[in-house]
Amino acid sequence: MKRFLIILGSIFAVLIVAGVTGFSILVVEGTSLDRESKAYIDDVTPKILADLNQDTLFLYASNELKNSAAPGDFEKIFNWFEKLGRFVEYKGSKGQCNISITAQNGKQITAYYEAQVEFENGPATVAVTTIKKADTWQLIGFKIISMALVNQEFSRPLPEQI
Repeated sequence: MKRFLIILGSIFAVLIVAGVTGFSILVVEGTSLDRESKAYIDDVTPKILADLNQDTLFLYASNELKNSAAPGDFEKIFNWFEKLGRFVEYKGSKGQCNISITAQNGKQITAYYEAQVEFENGPATVAVTTIKKADTWQLIGFKIISMALVNQEFSRPLPEQI
């Protein structure tokens, strides 16, 4: 019985050491990925906002984002974003990186950030989702949220009734 308890205790000790080691590696890797993804977002987002056109977005977009809508739809979206006016200031981003492991996709590294920005016609929040493929970050989501867009829509005169 004593021998059995020693073996069982040794197995638990090995499992605890392996768990602590694995957790430590994930913390170090996660912190590094957070810094890396934030630097990417803080570099790319102002470039896209300065131009507000499909071509600039597509320089950094993944195939998933490029294929998520018809090219004409992207053009319509960016025409709508022009109502925000000239890009004025990028105030930085907040978010984090996530590592997931699934049977379907294997190990997948994504990050989600929200950046506060200022346009000529008002403030906006830019929500950006990225994915790391091999050693390259790519955008899989890019959304501009602003009351300035809504206010401009509602400030237009209503069409006359027929």
